[in-house]
Amino acid sequence: MTLLPFNFNRIDDKYIFISNPAGFSMVINDNDLNDLVSDGKTQDALVNAELESKFFISDDVFTAEKMHASALGKKLSAEMKFGPIFMIVPTLRCDHTCKYCQVSRASLNSADNDLPESAVPQIISVIKKLSSKPFKIEIQGGEPLIRFDLIEYIYQEAVLQLGEGSFELIIATSLSLLNDHMITWSENKPVYYSVSLDGNEFIHNKNRLLPDGNSFKLATDNIKRLQDSIGRDRVSTITTVTKALLSQPGALLDVHNELGITDIFIRPISPYGFAKKKDEYSIDEYMHFYRELLDLIIDYNKNGICFVEHSAAIHIKRLNNPMFCGYADLKSPGGVIFNSLLFNYDGKLYGSDESRMLQKVHPEIDFSVGDINNLSFSANPIYQHILSNSFNITQTACNTCAYQPFCGVDPCQNISRFGEPVGNKSMSRFCAYHKGLFSLLIQKMNQNSDDAEIEILKGWSYV
Repeated sequence: MTLLPFNFNRIDDKYIFISNPAGFSMVINDNDLNDLVSDGKTQDALVNAELESKFFISDDVFTAEKMHASALGKKLSAEMKFGPIFMIVPTLRCDHTCKYCQVSRASLNSADNDLPESAVPQIISVIKKLSSKPFKIEIQGGEPLIRFDLIEYIYQEAVLQLGEGSFELIIATSLSLLNDHMITWSENKPVYYSVSLDGNEFIHNKNRLLPDGNSFKLATDNIKRLQDSIGRDRVSTITTVTKALLSQPGALLDVHNELGITDIFIRPISPYGFAKKKDEYSIDEYMHFYRELLDLIIDYNKNGICFVEHSAAIHIKRLNNPMFCGYADLKSPGGVIFNSLLFNYDGKLYGSDESRMLQKVHPEIDFSVGDINNLSFSANPIYQHILSNSFNITQTACNTCAYQPFCGVDPCQNISRFGEPVGNKSMSRFCAYHKGLFSLLIQKMNQNSDDAEIEILKGWSYV
């Protein structure tokens, strides 16, 4: 038997996670690793059989190497497929002042921060030219409900140009401005609401300041109104974890349980814009919080309330199937342009929402790919530079990491923190977060005496 290339990461004091370029992985113990490196096999016949079946060792090196190359080629081909979410910003104006705001919001009464109505038909025309159905259109802000008239027009134009039933519309909102007309309009349409919900009333209101209003009460009351009118499956939440939430993971689950929402998505603060100035906690602190949260979620599941935390589910899917590439952060090359295209209120286009954030922070640099009348992915050299530096298999520290086949890159975050798209992995929050989450999940699914917990987590591969 010949030992083939592989990387390894220690997940605890006894066990090691190994992977190879083909995307196969295993968990082995210290003795097996030492034997594998020194002898090209272990002393356990069952372990050796699995190692051979996953092309870690082989007596036919030529075929095994071709298998590695073929699997890597298929993965790269899948991840370079162009299938973006199209984001539209109808206004930069917002009624909230959030602690972790990633872009510079505009006040409610400000001028020149709204998308011209005349731009809408051209935006939908560009979407039609660039992709095929089913189209996914996401309305961002600011607070998009301020210009609900533009949302209605975007939907109307999408029906006209893309065809009814060929797209879905997601509105990312705080729900503070939701009214009866908006609810009625949303009924019987492929319209979905994604709502920020950051914990209990105290935490949410501390994060999301609303002058003369209770942001939490408006959000939760209006979530219930939407659930009753358009259906529970069309209202989702997203939680940005701030320092105030770190000590209260249970508060987040209590609020979601009261709302009957069992699908949740948790994320740490992103280092962009205003949020960069308030880098409130370390990833170690976040992972301590997340481990407690995950344990509580498992307890809920054991008691019949089937919570799913979707950031974990995405990582589990990726571990089980490296060809799963529906999440931009776990793609290599990165999801910039391939996974998203943003139409800003000023008519400019960006390869991601993060590119738009960078534009606000660095106005002296053009991060756009043109405008709605002159779109060019090749005209701006910064995108060629970003994309050519988006392959983690060639990047220092990534190329020796066992999570490399399953992980991704975030060149925009690296530009924000380090001034260039590759960054320093030893100081990278992106790297620390994803390595921490992979390690936690692998440990729980492999070195665990709780069979019920293992079954729950592995079941998230199919949600």
